[in-house]
Amino acid sequence: MTSEAKTDNFKIFKNTMALYIRMGITMIISFFTTRFTLQILGVEDYGLNNVVSSLVTMFSFINGSMGTAVQRFYSIEIGKSNNPRILSQIFSTAMYLHLLIAVITFLIAQFFLFFFFSALTIPMERLIAAKYVFQISVISLIFNILNVPYVALLRAREEFAKIALLDIFQSVLRLLVLFLLFAISYDKLVSLALFNLAITLVYFLSTILVAGKYQETKFKISRDQEYIKKMLSFISMLILTVLASVFNKQGIILLVNVFFGLTVNAAYAIAFQISNILETFAMNFKQSVVPQLMVSYASDNFERMNKLMFLGTKATFFLMMLISIPLFLEADFILKIWLSPPPPYAAQFTQLMIIQLNIDTFSYFIYQCVHASGRIKKQQLYTTLSYFLSVFVTFLFFKLEYNFFYAVYVAIIFSLIRNFIIMYAAKESIDINLRKYTFSVIAKSVLFAGTLFFLSAGIINTLNSSMLRLLIILLLNFLFAVIIGYYLFLDRTEKTLLLNIVSKIKQKFK
Repeated sequence: MTSEAKTDNFKIFKNTMALYIRMGITMIISFFTTRFTLQILGVEDYGLNNVVSSLVTMFSFINGSMGTAVQRFYSIEIGKSNNPRILSQIFSTAMYLHLLIAVITFLIAQFFLFFFFSALTIPMERLIAAKYVFQISVISLIFNILNVPYVALLRAREEFAKIALLDIFQSVLRLLVLFLLFAISYDKLVSLALFNLAITLVYFLSTILVAGKYQETKFKISRDQEYIKKMLSFISMLILTVLASVFNKQGIILLVNVFFGLTVNAAYAIAFQISNILETFAMNFKQSVVPQLMVSYASDNFERMNKLMFLGTKATFFLMMLISIPLFLEADFILKIWLSPPPPYAAQFTQLMIIQLNIDTFSYFIYQCVHASGRIKKQQLYTTLSYFLSVFVTFLFFKLEYNFFYAVYVAIIFSLIRNFIIMYAAKESIDINLRKYTFSVIAKSVLFAGTLFFLSAGIINTLNSSMLRLLIILLLNFLFAVIIGYYLFLDRTEKTLLLNIVSKIKQKFK
């Protein structure tokens, strides 16, 4: 292994640690934020807030596509030549396109508000408040759209420690404003939306200041047809998939609301939030790997790209197991401590979403490698179709009066289908060795997860439900994961890589 590769591997470790420190702090803050929000708003207003937030998120699908595209263009250029002039051109083109996206998003949101909003299952006495929250949330979304080129640049430059500090700052502000709500007599749902808008504006300005040290952020209106064409060509393949993914997640929330009402919607919302927290836990590591994966492809270092793809997937799955198994086994107890009491069925929804989320782990880095290649048409088309079909099949089950858990049963099946789609698309785009990936990554991961689960479940059956049992499971699951992970999960090359990183850490402290 070259000294440059060792340095890059250690950089991944440092970035991952920065993001996990962020996640640890923000998760603790989120624990209190969700509890206080539910307490202040009540179950129905909490469910209503989730419905409105889901609607607004649906309008950000173009924004999500551009964020992925812009970071990809930054990373590829950094890997090829790191030319400041070209990077500046990419940034200016991205800002120009995001200004257009912000205007389009605002107009689409207004059209929806005036023609479709009243069709939602919202009590009449809360309809006006819901409309106010919708409009305030749309303005927040506009600022988030304009922030994308700055955040994408920071990620491509691997400035994850600075991103972590900004996110912690934002989370602290979101918790502090909840204490203000206790003293406010005005409609608390609307007040919360106004406070969140103010926090979004502060975050937007802070990101601009942090990214300002890079000369490419000196924005000037750019209508360079070549770069616009390149970005739009790439985004055209992404946009339907991102739209479908948002439609899938938020559309199922709306279906649960329409068929089963706000109480079940609140239970689904709690599980969905836990799923997002768990996904963030894994995403911290994923984000620190992706820039180097893109750079490896751009510099024709395919050997390193494949190593990062295989080891990245294993490492992500390992990290997920540290949290997923204790959370799955102790879901009911954790929710009771957290929300006191939780909405009915929240624990069951949470357990099902944990299964789905872990299935999605296997395709993430393959998906990113295909993005690096630019040959994404087949992958995006079939993935898009699977997202739309998932919502349609869920609707059919609800229409046939199956219970609300089918919202996640169907999602699990389609997660498996998407894994197959992405793997076979990658076979054509980047010539991945599917046989090796299946046995080296997927089969070992399933064996690893099964062993950990049965060991932890066996311990739970010998103890009464309590905080002590939860702590014991967390500790033993971690120890089992480290031992089994090293001897069963990793191959010889991956063990050497791990030992090199540990050695590098020791040198830093000498």
